[in-house]
Amino acid sequence: MNLKERARKLREQADAASAEASTRWDEFVQAKTAPEALGEADVSGTPELAAAQAAQETYDVAAEASRAAERAYREVLELLGDDAPQHPAGRAAQPAAVGQGVSMGEQFTASDAFRDVAARIPETAGSKQAIGTTTSVRVADREQARTILRGPQAAIFSTPPAVVEPDAQPGIRPLPLLPPLTVLDLITLASTDSTSVKWVREKAFTNAAAEVAESTQGSEVTKPQAALELEPVSFDVKTIAHWLPASKQALRDVSGIRSLIDAKLEWGLRRRLAAQVIAGDGLGANLRGILNTSGIGHISRSGADAPSLIEDIYDGVVTIADAYGEQPNVCFVSRADYKLLRFARGEEGGAGTGSFIFGPPTKANPIEVEDCLVLPNFDLPAGMSVMGVWREFGVWMREGISIALSDSHDDYFVKNLVAILAEFACAAGAMETVAFCEISAAAS
Repeated sequence: MNLKERARKLREQADAASAEASTRWDEFVQAKTAPEALGEADVSGTPELAAAQAAQETYDVAAEASRAAERAYREVLELLGDDAPQHPAGRAAQPAAVGQGVSMGEQFTASDAFRDVAARIPETAGSKQAIGTTTSVRVADREQARTILRGPQAAIFSTPPAVVEPDAQPGIRPLPLLPPLTVLDLITLASTDSTSVKWVREKAFTNAAAEVAESTQGSEVTKPQAALELEPVSFDVKTIAHWLPASKQALRDVSGIRSLIDAKLEWGLRRRLAAQVIAGDGLGANLRGILNTSGIGHISRSGADAPSLIEDIYDGVVTIADAYGEQPNVCFVSRADYKLLRFARGEEGGAGTGSFIFGPPTKANPIEVEDCLVLPNFDLPAGMSVMGVWREFGVWMREGISIALSDSHDDYFVKNLVAILAEFACAAGAMETVAFCEISAAAS
């Protein structure tokens, strides 16, 4: 088996391991609610606690297998360099799947609620037919919603069946060796049936390990005691929603409505959740993002040039590794700072005139500092960066994604307009604060 075939095989194994870890995580989250429901002061020895512990151990094994598979895949990619293989055909970008390849727009336009409304709109313009507010149509359950929220933006567009297929030339075309490009591809997406998610996370740990001499008669030695401070936290479920206006006559254009839902409403929900994960302030109806979570590490920005930023990122990696015991996998920087790094040059022929430090900007070269991938982020201002072991940030889906129609908004009835609403509810928060670190001008 050559290296390219090996890389493809490892990619498939990594995807399967990641899916297995996600399933085991859901089982663990479900199992750990059973001891809490007992309402007893001491649940030790109960079958519920044993089941929760077993589920956690199973998840830990699956998570480690997923990480090992990803490491093996990246090692082969490093050997291949620019000759890396294309993703298998079965893993090419697909329409945002709901069920068997059905998008949110297709799911909604196939519903009885939409068909009933569309059937009552005549072909002639200017109809005064009232439609009221439709029932809310669940276009994705919680598991399907997680797939949609992780989907790349380009996946919302599909080729109409009548369009001629493009000419596919033989051979393998290399793709950029980049992992998922958004924070939603990195965090933990789970489920909840409650209005809030309760969690206990580590707040502080004092390592008291030291050498201890043997006790002698009349001189007993006390062994040092370590200290672990735990912090109970609660992540409240909030609703993310938005709507778009459309003409009533447009409801007869099934393909148009479907495209509007897939290209705008779906993308907007995903974009807002990603922004909240990074910078949500936790006030009112906002989720609490990682930048507004107390207890994360902090590195003061040491300068405005690329070398100082590289050093700051290195310090952040060390900060997390020392506190959490594992290096961060991704550091997000602002678009301005990403450009600073992308165009950074060495000094072989003089200051700022050498070769590009991270490879020429004309090619998709990944930027890594101390094995931590650096990616641009739209929600970070210039001078602000955040890194972490991103699986330690969780989003718990309370319900799937729903869509409804209404002409009862404002004066939409007399204007022959209709509002199309899409929404879902979730909770979010950092499960371990020491797994994250920000880089900014001043301590928060």
